[in-house]
Amino acid sequence: MPDRRHLLLGLSALPFALRADPAPLQVVTGDLPPFAIEGQGDRPGFLVELTEALMAQAGWPVKVQFFPWARAMQMALAQPRTLILPLTRTPEREPQYQWLVKLHVQHFAFITRAGEPRVDTVEQARSRKLVVLRGSPNLAQLRRHGFADERVAQAASVDDMLRMLEHGMADAIYGGDLVNLYNARLSGRDPAGLQVGLTLESGEVWLAASSGVSEDERQRLLQAHATLQRNGAQDRIWARYGVR
Repeated sequence: MPDRRHLLLGLSALPFALRADPAPLQVVTGDLPPFAIEGQGDRPGFLVELTEALMAQAGWPVKVQFFPWARAMQMALAQPRTLILPLTRTPEREPQYQWLVKLHVQHFAFITRAGEPRVDTVEQARSRKLVVLRGSPNLAQLRRHGFADERVAQAASVDDMLRMLEHGMADAIYGGDLVNLYNARLSGRDPAGLQVGLTLESGEVWLAASSGVSEDERQRLLQAHATLQRNGAQDRIWARYGVR
C-alpha cells in the first residue's frame, strides 16, 4: 500500500495528466469579394490574405475555409476556437463574440442604377424598395433608422441583389459600397451603371470568435497584426486589390 506522501504526489499530478492541449484554431469565411473571394486561387480576397499572414506570423499557419456565409456564422457561434471574418462589429453582435483583431472599416450606402433618382436622404430611402444581404448587419441597421421590414427584401448573395436591382425587383441595394461595386465588376457588370448615394453607417470589420480563444492568444494575434502593418506587408496586400 503506498504511503501518504506518494499518494498526495500522485493526486497533485493528476490535473496535469488529464489536461488536454486546446483544439487547433480554424478560420472560416463566406464569399464576400473583395474581402473574401472563393475559388480564386492566389487571390482569395484582401482580408483572407491578411488573416492568413497574421495567423502565420503568430505561429498558427492555417488556410481560411470558405462556406456559405450563414453557415460560417453558425459554425463560429457553435464551435469554440473557430474564427470568422469579415465580421462587422455591431451592438447586436457585441456580446456574442470575442473581438480579436480589427481588420478594416467599411461604409454602408444605398446604391441605385445610374440614370435613376439617387438616394441622398433617409426620407428618400424609406420610400424605396430595398434589398440587403441575408446574414449581414444591414437589416438591423435599417431597423435602427426606422425602416419598415416590409420595404426590405433579403437576398442570399450580392449577385442576387444586383439581379434584383437590374430587374426592378428592388429600387436600391443597401450594403457595403466596396463589396457591392467590386462584385459588380467581378461579375462582368459595368460599375459605371451604378451610383452610390447616402452612406447611412460605417462599421468596423473584425476577425472574431464566439469563444475559446485565450487572452494570450489574442495578444499574439494583435502583435502579429502590428508587425504586418509595421513591415509593410499589409500595404502590399491592399495594393494587390486596389484598396486604400
